[in-house]
Amino acid sequence: MRLSITILIGLLTAVSGFTAHAEEAPVNLCTAGPEGNYFAAGRDIATHANPQYVKVAVVETSGSMDNMQRMARKECGAAIVQSDAYLVYQARHKDSPVEITRNQFLYAEFIHLVCRRDAKIATTEDLLASPGRRTILVGNKESGSALTWHAFSILDRRYGELSAEQIGGENALGRVLSGNAQCLFFVSGLGSKFSRIVDQRGKDLRLVPLTQDVLREAQFGASKSYEARRIPKGIYANLEAGLPESGVETLTVGATFVIDRHWADRYPNGPAALLGAVAGAKPAIDQRALSALK
Repeated sequence: MRLSITILIGLLTAVSGFTAHAEEAPVNLCTAGPEGNYFAAGRDIATHANPQYVKVAVVETSGSMDNMQRMARKECGAAIVQSDAYLVYQARHKDSPVEITRNQFLYAEFIHLVCRRDAKIATTEDLLASPGRRTILVGNKESGSALTWHAFSILDRRYGELSAEQIGGENALGRVLSGNAQCLFFVSGLGSKFSRIVDQRGKDLRLVPLTQDVLREAQFGASKSYEARRIPKGIYANLEAGLPESGVETLTVGATFVIDRHWADRYPNGPAALLGAVAGAKPAIDQRALSALK
């Protein structure tokens, strides 16, 4: 009897210890500003997290690069970042890289290259062939768009030779429309609010395909940093005028959920619990990404 009681006490202690350990798996999930899809996706993930195993605190940040820096400082055990944020951060911090143990694709953001029609830029090769003659506005400093442009310049040095300025949003659009710059480069959801503004005001602008193999072959862990996709005909009436009926070929960058290795080492059951929350949140995340097209 004593042996049975001892075994029972041992089992209860083990279960209690496991539960206590599971409850001690808090994670700061770094996202972006409160109005964006990253923050909304973070809240979806937190909602579907099982509090018995992991407690998710959604943290507002300034975006992907800020998230990488916070992970490096161990302020965030997980984050949502552009897939190329990892590439840029590691290139900048070769002696102190961030170690990612898991990454999970959430949804695609489209890379838009929009140029003035009178600039005679029909392909990226047209743009790359004359680096000093044209100015391209690539997004505000440390924005997702500027980050992707930086990644391009790492993967293909010709992008780094172009006359690029870190100006974004409607300020950049105004400069292109007035002829003070020739191209606008930005990353957003397909049919996002800003991309629709560009289209509405862009009768003199056109979408330019992105087709370089070196960009398409870039890797993020075991996955590609970018995926080749087409912007379907009918999304942007002005920007697509005169372009192929099959749509414009471009690249997409993944909004990606990543887990820090140090956090995972501390909480061995944490990654599975977090990825379970991501799976539960995925339908809502997908629906939000698709709603912009309606």
